[in-house]
Amino acid sequence: MHGWKSGMPRTPGVWRVMAGFIVWALAFVVLYVGHALGCLYVPSTLTPASLTMLLTALWALHLAACAVLTLRSGRRSCGMRREGNGTVQARFMWRATFLTDALALLAVLVTGLPLLAFPVCQA
Repeated sequence: MHGWKSGMPRTPGVWRVMAGFIVWALAFVVLYVGHALGCLYVPSTLTPASLTMLLTALWALHLAACAVLTLRSGRRSCGMRREGNGTVQARFMWRATFLTDALALLAVLVTGLPLLAFPVCQA
């Protein structure tokens, strides 16, 4: 990469630190707008069970995306700590990235739990 020394570990930027919560925001919007629009059109095209399955699949997709982000940042953080390489700033930023990714994963999990607890489109 231009501007980086080959032995210098890369520090995550602000977008990478916030990527987990960006996925959470997308999950929140997709699930709740999908629920509202699905309930609006359920009588004509979808059954409530198929809408629940569709929303659960979308929720699982967002959970998987957050899990991948959390695993990657966790491996990077642990690897830097174990090997002792990198600047203090780089180690701190990867640790902060891991923590925000883990919290975003928890937020995505909690956001979708009503799908499992309550039936959709009840009057």
